[in-house]
Parts: sequence; structure tokens; C-alpha cells
Amino acid sequence: MLGSVSGQTTNFRSGLVAIVGRANVGKSTLLNALLGQKLSIVSAKPHTTRHRLLGVLNGSDFQAALIDTPGFLRKGRDQLDAAMARQLSGALGDAHAIVLAAEPRYPGDVERALIEQIASVDVPALLVLTKTDTIARQKLLPVMARYAETHPFAEIVPVSALQRDGLAPLAEAIGAHLPEQDALFPPEMLTDRTTRFLVGELVREKIFEHYAHEVPYDTAVEVVTFEEREGEAPDYIRAVVYVDTPSQKRLLIGKGGGALKEVGVLARPEIEALTGRPAFLELWVKVNTRWRRKAGFIQRTL
Repeated sequence: MLGSVSGQTTNFRSGLVAIVGRANVGKSTLLNALLGQKLSIVSAKPHTTRHRLLGVLNGSDFQAALIDTPGFLRKGRDQLDAAMARQLSGALGDAHAIVLAAEPRYPGDVERALIEQIASVDVPALLVLTKTDTIARQKLLPVMARYAETHPFAEIVPVSALQRDGLAPLAEAIGAHLPEQDALFPPEMLTDRTTRFLVGELVREKIFEHYAHEVPYDTAVEVVTFEEREGEAPDYIRAVVYVDTPSQKRLLIGKGGGALKEVGVLARPEIEALTGRPAFLELWVKVNTRWRRKAGFIQRTL
């Protein structure tokens, strides 16, 4: 159960804010931009986010616990998809406010389905039109008007996370629609996730960047060892990358281990930036056939 952090001035607002939207709409990019640092992994491929990831945004008179969620799935095909759908519905159920992220075009079936879910939750909802650097400003007005017809959004805010345009007004709008209460988390807290989890996510991000076709989607990462060393000795991190088939294992490792080594080379600097420490990263690949259908394994790696 969430507690509160006492000591705030009167009229302080705080709460959980679910960021929802179709896959690849820019939810994770938006979260990172609002926080001013990278927390959630990002890739050009849809459904990179599998978990609800909390990031704490502190304003002068508010604290918004932003929850990045998996992209909307109309119909899942296995236990992993079902778990991702539960992450989304759970975030909606817990939220004190909701941010619907959508591209600057008329609402499609996915957006309408999400608006239907949002309408069933009695909390303020804000619409954020993302990637507005890709469209002329005058073309935004009809899109905003169409969305206004679908739901009584508390605010409609155009944003370009890449150009950092609209982020400050969005943060203030989010804070203004949270309930008056003390902060839910200490001000120095960034996330409720462990460093071990975040390291695993960085490895998975590089797999999404480095491989094509089905390999990233049939990959799970588990950090099995995280030894913090003293002094300047690098921390020792051992992560296991699970795949579905032996052929995927061969593809992931590559000729002479070169492909897997490249994943480690790409991930290690970001891990060191995260921990502020030098790191030695060791990656292993194991086959776990049909792991996407194994509820226990998914619960462990999520």
C-alpha cells in the first residue's frame, strides 16, 4: 500500500499518473523527457515496453508518479501478451490521473478502445498529442477538435519530446489535476524499480536495436548476478538472455560470438551511466522453449 511523505505545504498535489497509448506512440520517450533523464528503454520497434515502470516527477507544488505502460493489445496470443495487458489495466485502475498519448492524427480504433477504458475510470484524463514536430501547427486544430468530441479531456496538450516543446506546460497540467495530498514518494526517489531490473532492460533495449524480425520479441533478459565491487574495481554483472529456439540462440550469439559481444559493447556504457560505476558485463544465452507461454517464468522476469 502506498504511504505518503509528510511535510509538504498546503495545496500540494500528488498521485499516480498512467501514461497509455498504442504501441510505439512515444510513451517511453515522453516519460524520459518529462523526467529529464533516461529511465524507460526506447526502440523503433513496437511493444518494446513490457512492464509498468514508475518514474517520479517532482514539481514545486506537486509530485507526479508517472507510470509507463505497455502498448495497447486488442487480443493477446500468449501469457506474455496477457501479462502486458494486465500491466496496462492495473495502471489504469490505480491512477489518480491518466495521460493518453496519441499521434497527431484522427483517433483510430486503438485510441477509441482506450478512450472507452478511460471513460470507465472516474479520474481526470489528459490527451497528449506526441511527435508534433512532424506536422504543421495548423493541422493540429482539427485533430484536437475531433478528440474533444470523443471524451471530455481535462487538457489537450501538443508535445514534441524530441524538441522538448510543450513539456513544461504538460508537467504543470498533470500536477494541476492530481488530488491534494502529501507526496507518495521521497523527493530523491526516481523509481521503485531496482538497479538490477533497469540493467536487464538496457540489455533488452540493445537486443531490440541490434536484431531484426522475431528475435527481440522472443527474448527475455534476467540479471542473475550483480556484485558491487569496492574501489575502482568494476561491478560484475551476469545476465542470461533467454530465447525460444536453438536457431534463435545461434543468431543471437552470431559468428564467433560477435553479435552477442556487440550487445554487451552497446549496453555497458549505459549501465555505467546508470550506476555511476565501471562495470564488467557477461552475457549468456539459454533456450527456454515456449517461454512466452509460461506464466511463472514471465512473472519472474517481469
